[in-house]
Amino acid sequence: MICKSNSKGFTFLEVIVVLIVLGIMAVLVVNRASSFNAEVYAGADALKSHIRYAQTVAMNTNEGAGITYDPATNQYWMYRGTDPTNVMLLPDDAQFATADRKIDLDAKNIRINQGFRVYFNNRGIPHDGNSAMLMFSLALRVSANTGGPSKDITIYPLTGYVP
Repeated sequence: MICKSNSKGFTFLEVIVVLIVLGIMAVLVVNRASSFNAEVYAGADALKSHIRYAQTVAMNTNEGAGITYDPATNQYWMYRGTDPTNVMLLPDDAQFATADRKIDLDAKNIRINQGFRVYFNNRGIPHDGNSAMLMFSLALRVSANTGGPSKDITIYPLTGYVP
């Protein structure tokens, strides 16, 4: 008796291999897309930390301190006193610092939606760049250079609270 094999269709093993390959490809695509989210969230958290640090330095000195962001260069920096050219090195971001001690956001692949300057006096009260006390919340949006996800940061008036 001769058995004739039926070669129509796919074997179970072939289907499993294709599903595994598709699963690996899906994981790679999702990881690549979510890396932009991670850069934005990490950059926003670093900026919030730096704003809080500037406020702490201001309260521990009689000079005050502040943070300035220049959208033309996509850099921000901390300064001591009221002079934004008196640049101080920010902690924990040395790999993104330029030679003049400014944080280069292009290296982080992020940007902020607007230029800003916030100065904290020795009581930690935020002021705008013109030495007037901050009367309204300062809302900033951090986003990827290529668009996509963003994260909002708010500096509240009178207290300088950054949630």
